[in-house]
Amino acid sequence: MSFFSPINFLFLLGTIPIIIMYLLKKKHHNLEVSSVYLWQKAVRDIEANTPWQRLRKNILLILQLLAFIMLVFFLVKPYLISDMLKADNLIIVLDKSLSMSALEDDESRFNKAKKEIEDIFKNLKSGAVVTFITMGNSPEIVAGNSKDKSILIDKLKEIRVSNETDNLNDTLSLIKAMTKNEDNYRVIFYTDKNIDVDIDNLILKRIGSPKNNIAIETLSCKKIGDSLGALIDIVNYGNRDVKTDLTIYAGNKIFDVHEIILKANDNKKVYIKEIPNTNIVKAEIDAEDAIRADNVRYCVLNGSKIKKVLMVTTGNIFLEKAITLNENIELYKTNEVLTDVKGYDLYIYDGRLPSSLPTDGNIFILNPSNLDGVVKVNKMIKEGILSVSEDELLRYVDFNISMSKAKILSPPDWAKTFIYSNDEAIGFKGVKGNQKFVVLGFDIHDTDLPLKYSFPIFIQNVLDYTLNLNIQNNTSVLCGQGIEIDVSPKANEVYIVDPSENRMKIAPPFPVSAYNNTNEVGVYTIEQKIENDIYLNYFAVNVNTILESNINQAIEDNDEASIEKNIKKNAMINIKNFFLILALLFLAAEWVVYNRGY
Repeated sequence: MSFFSPINFLFLLGTIPIIIMYLLKKKHHNLEVSSVYLWQKAVRDIEANTPWQRLRKNILLILQLLAFIMLVFFLVKPYLISDMLKADNLIIVLDKSLSMSALEDDESRFNKAKKEIEDIFKNLKSGAVVTFITMGNSPEIVAGNSKDKSILIDKLKEIRVSNETDNLNDTLSLIKAMTKNEDNYRVIFYTDKNIDVDIDNLILKRIGSPKNNIAIETLSCKKIGDSLGALIDIVNYGNRDVKTDLTIYAGNKIFDVHEIILKANDNKKVYIKEIPNTNIVKAEIDAEDAIRADNVRYCVLNGSKIKKVLMVTTGNIFLEKAITLNENIELYKTNEVLTDVKGYDLYIYDGRLPSSLPTDGNIFILNPSNLDGVVKVNKMIKEGILSVSEDELLRYVDFNISMSKAKILSPPDWAKTFIYSNDEAIGFKGVKGNQKFVVLGFDIHDTDLPLKYSFPIFIQNVLDYTLNLNIQNNTSVLCGQGIEIDVSPKANEVYIVDPSENRMKIAPPFPVSAYNNTNEVGVYTIEQKIENDIYLNYFAVNVNTILESNINQAIEDNDEASIEKNIKKNAMINIKNFFLILALLFLAAEWVVYNRGY
């Protein structure tokens, strides 16, 4: 036998005053006597009948104590482990998504579920095999085919509720696969969501009751001149009106505070303008509601210094369009080959070269002629087998292209070839002194490269390499989701600093894998070490309010605590009413005894 509310055993202290009352009670009998000679015996009885005399057997006292104890057992809500748990193969699933953090009576739904699961582990059938699964953005098998109760309980205690969204489809698919060839199994699923599935022997344990909750659903920011504008959407998922304060932060400083009144089951959009120019905007509402993680939201704007690019060409609309896709570049064009030019971060020479190259910027050359120390053209070819080597310039680029002609090049010692025709170089890159070079031995008009979807990607890779743009393009992700980190080709080391200021090295090795440790809400900092400098970028992690914040919708027809609602669907047999009946029977027996004078 186990108990849902063992703290109510404290009411057993109430038996003490009941016993004391019987100790202090004096019981007298009317007695007629024919002579006063019995007075001496009566005096002796009075002396012996002191308040703290040894408690005599009293049937009324026993009945009252039994009735009181039965009422206490009713309050502690006892239950027995059902025969439904006496299966050879038991699968327990625990939802650890954000909505399970909702507070009810100062305790989260998640912790309530954990307590019941722990009771199940303690009362397992001997020899039963347990598979324990948690459900977040993806299902995770915490313990597989385990018979050790202590290991299962230890694993359970280590689990924490997350800010992630549940993935019911993948979790149910996993359960179906695990039970496909099983006969004697049970699945117990702890969640606050509604599940409609045709899995046999599934016991749905819906945790929680409807609660009021408000959330910041969206926060979008845009640069307007020298300041920022922010649009904030706040939603009230509760059934009562709410008044709260909305605080806007520019970086770490409070910029503005608005009083917000939200009607029940309604939303409100707030537009904030003239926010000081910053990388990080934060919106926060001051509300004591069921879920706290959705009361704050972050927006990141990664700025970058504008780079100046000079393109020398007689006309290349494809290249021009691909370059101007990047908002951090100012493109200047000329059809004159200037020999004494400076002040640009990148010089692009499309089919035309000066006698000497600038020395204050990096160089991108297409369809070159001979230039001492940089380019040597061996011959022109009109057919060949194209091949490429692995290189950051070709990241996410499908270079399966056709070309009508190309120039075979002799790369200098400081260069690395990354495009070949018949195993001979037609494209290379490298660093000469403090300048970066990218050289392509063909005119893109003689190829179908501009028609490929990956052409803009290739040009942006070249720009990243030659300009060190160091921009993190994806600046927003939901909790638990992975994010691709945009790393400069020059980076020696890359670190991620989470909102709790934990610093994690993610590179080398290169290329950098997607970063997945995004359970915490807040702003994450990307640190890139390039030579002796540190370049910073940011991205924000927010909760999925659309799927997790409406905790009223998730719970339907739940009583005070659904873990004791439906015996058939629950893994426990609730026997509290049995003790209530016993208490009533004992009270009835006491009434009969009292009236008959026993």
